[in-house]
Order: sequence, then structure tokens, then C-alpha cells
Amino acid sequence: MRRLRTAVFLISFAVFSIGIHGCHSKPSFVIKESSSFLTQDRSKLKDTNGIIVEQRGFRIESEFENGIDCHRIVYLSDGLRVVGFVVKPAKVESRLPVILFNRGGGLEYGNITKENLIYLSFLASKGYVLIASQYRGNSGGEGREEFGGKDVDDVLNLIPLAVSLPFTDSSKIGMLGFSRGGMMTYLAIKEGAPVRAAAVVGGLSDLVQFFQEPGKDNMKRVIRQLVGPDIEGFKKRSAFEWPEKINVPLLILHGGEDRVVDVSQAKNLAEKLKEFGKPHQLVIFPKGDHGINNLRSQRDRIILEWFAKYLQSSPL
Repeated sequence: MRRLRTAVFLISFAVFSIGIHGCHSKPSFVIKESSSFLTQDRSKLKDTNGIIVEQRGFRIESEFENGIDCHRIVYLSDGLRVVGFVVKPAKVESRLPVILFNRGGGLEYGNITKENLIYLSFLASKGYVLIASQYRGNSGGEGREEFGGKDVDDVLNLIPLAVSLPFTDSSKIGMLGFSRGGMMTYLAIKEGAPVRAAAVVGGLSDLVQFFQEPGKDNMKRVIRQLVGPDIEGFKKRSAFEWPEKINVPLLILHGGEDRVVDVSQAKNLAEKLKEFGKPHQLVIFPKGDHGINNLRSQRDRIILEWFAKYLQSSPL
């Protein structure tokens, strides 16, 4: 019986992490080692946060193979060694805008995989540097994930890391989050992340509502283990409770047929942002699923247009 419950949990939480799978093809995901190496200007770092202590360059067999460099990194966040990724064009002639990518899921379920890196490579091929975290405690990283607690620092500490890289434009940083990563995006903005704009797809913005809805018992049990039973912990992680603190232009994308995070969460947050006069755009895909993966071409076009507007990079 325990094995059955575990299997159900894995399936349920895997669904919760959906949002970035695939690009526009089904590559074979073969990783090739690369001699590409990241250098940092540590004089731009105020402390140890953001220091890269380990890295491995590689390329993934895909349509972007010859034009994109990927790096698996281990960086410092609050003194912990946290795993992440840097994905960038192989040839960089001028400093590029940055998109900080926040993954969905929790614990090891929803970790950035080779398939997900294809999607980040797609975005990088449009002239961006993508930087992402697995969050503390995952993929061999130190610490314990808190589902929007201190692990938000792992997102915030990507910013000094980005600033220290010689090929990034520190004045042009955006943030993109899917599902739980949307919650992380809201929380990072709440903490003052200096981003020009943000985009959220299928984002979790009201944990209280999520727990009041029927079903998804396995996901709820794990979130309670990470967050605790106190409703105040849920509210602290819910942008719906503090819309006045969303102070950057925000694009909200959501599928009308999302069976994981109900579309009403996006609509309710947009109404709150409107009340406070916060710049935002709400786009509902009536037939879209969780992450709008079934309409990804339209989804990605809108995302790229949004970041082009605020990060001054033309969509291609």
C-alpha cells in the first residue's frame, strides 16, 4: 500500500511540475561535453552569494546544438552549494539581456532536465542568457527546500551571479516562472528583485485557494510538509494576499483547462493588480492546459514579445 501511495504521489507531483516540457521538436537529448567555461568578475559580488564553485559545460543534441552553450553550475546561496544552469548563445558579440527562469514542481519532481534545457536553449537562441536554479536541497545541492521560504534566496542570488558574468547586461534582467515557479517569481519580486519585467505561466498565486479546492491530496500533503500547517505560511507565499508588492510589469498566462492550478487564480490576481494600478497583462488560453504546453507556439510568441518590449531585444 505504501508503494502504491508513493507511486500516486510521484504521478501527482509530476503533473504539478508540468510547464516547460519540450520546445518545438522531440530531440534525442544526447549530452555532449563542451570546453566552454564561465568566468566571473567577483569584484561585482558583495559577498559569497552568486559565486560559481563548480561548473561543467555541455551541449545537447538538438536543433540548437551548434549555437547554444549549456553549463551545469554549483553556486553559493546563503552559504549553501546550490545546483543551477546557465544557457547562452555560443557566440556573444555584445552583452545580452538575462531571463531568470524559475522551474515548477517541488523537491526532485520538476527538476530541470535535459528536455527542459531544450526549451531554455530555444529562448537563448533568441538572444538571451537563461539562468536557472534547481533550488536548495535538490539534485545534490545542500540545504532543504521550503517551497517558497528561504529557497527564494536561491532565485535572488542568481542576480549577483548574472551581474558578474562578462556577457550579460545587468540593466536588462527579466524573470520567467512556470507553475510553482510562478509563485517563486512573485516572491522574488516581493523581495525587491531588480527585474525590468516578469512573465508567469500557470502560476500558483493563492495557496489558500489551492488547499480549499477538492483533490490533489498528495500534492497538498507534500506542500504541508515543506511549508507547515499554518495558514499564515500559505498567505506569505500567495501573491493574491499582497498585490501591492508586485512592482514590475507582469505578464500572466494561464490555460482555461488547467487542471492543476485553476484559471481563477490568474483572474483573481489580475483583478487585484488592477485595483492597485499595477502594470500587467492577462492572457487566458481557453483551451490551454497547465503550462499551456498544448499551445506552446502561441504561448512562446507572447512571452518573447513581452520580454522584447521590456528588455529591448527584438523577438525572432
